[in-house]
Amino acid sequence: MENSLQSGSDFHRFDLYSFFYNLIRQIPAGMVSTYGDIARALGDISAAKACAYMISISQNDNDIPFHRVIRSDGLVWKFTSTGFREEKVSKLREEGIETDGSRVLNFEAVRFNNFESDAPLQKMRSLQEQIASMVSLEDSDCMSDTIGAVDVSYDDAMGYGSFVWQDSDGIHSRETILPVRFPYIPGYLAFREFQFIEDLCRGFKGLLLVDANGYLHPRRVGLASYAGVMLGIQTIGVAKSLLMGEVSDNYVYLNGQKVGYIYNRHFIVSPGHKISLKGAVRTISKLFNGEYPHLLKLAHRNSVLIRRNHSSDQLGFSARENMNA
Repeated sequence: MENSLQSGSDFHRFDLYSFFYNLIRQIPAGMVSTYGDIARALGDISAAKACAYMISISQNDNDIPFHRVIRSDGLVWKFTSTGFREEKVSKLREEGIETDGSRVLNFEAVRFNNFESDAPLQKMRSLQEQIASMVSLEDSDCMSDTIGAVDVSYDDAMGYGSFVWQDSDGIHSRETILPVRFPYIPGYLAFREFQFIEDLCRGFKGLLLVDANGYLHPRRVGLASYAGVMLGIQTIGVAKSLLMGEVSDNYVYLNGQKVGYIYNRHFIVSPGHKISLKGAVRTISKLFNGEYPHLLKLAHRNSVLIRRNHSSDQLGFSARENMNA
């Protein structure tokens, strides 16, 4: 099992952007594909919106034939540039594809979906299912005087992570800056964000609060649970928005199973790892009087400040530790 997880850990820094752009390069001249076609080649149709986003932030890269990617109804989408649709239509016509000015004609005749791909998102789901089987919802002791919180802010190119923890000596912080290699795709946040948590929280042995869901996840392994298993620590997910599930008496249910609790309609708590839902709710109530944890507020504030203080074209890794911040 451990060897399998070690092998799967390669996905924590997987460059889905490059993989995606290489798929687009497979589309032959004179043919088109849809966002959904490429999402299926990635391994999950739910990634279609992320495909559109990845194109929108790189549409000026002339090395990639973005003009060959259109909507499923044949419409040539214009993204953010007012003239980009006309440019795409012109390139398609030069390749022999007929259009009515905004839509590809005889769409199915020129549609390409025979991608060579090992469907990385499918492999990531398998890894999530494996890790989900290792999640413990049993309450375990932790160092109650050592509580940490982690948050990440983003621009298109970089992510800015902040880890804040409190112990008997006071409040401390650590930060990291890493390139963004994975877009936001619902259900796959761990593959976008765990690299920051791993970088920041290595060696931490207390209770970690994560700005994301835990067991409240379609595969029961949200970022908080994923991080807890991978780091072997107790975690609680604290999310700001309810993205799934049904609510009854402040409890959140998925497929009839109680997986989360909503505090004052402002944030949702779900167990991550080594803690039950009852234990997670009791901990938030005891440590923070049922209010949104101040440590998560500090971590978020710090991550935003880090982002604002660095230009988006900065590359590489930077880390520092400030004691008694």
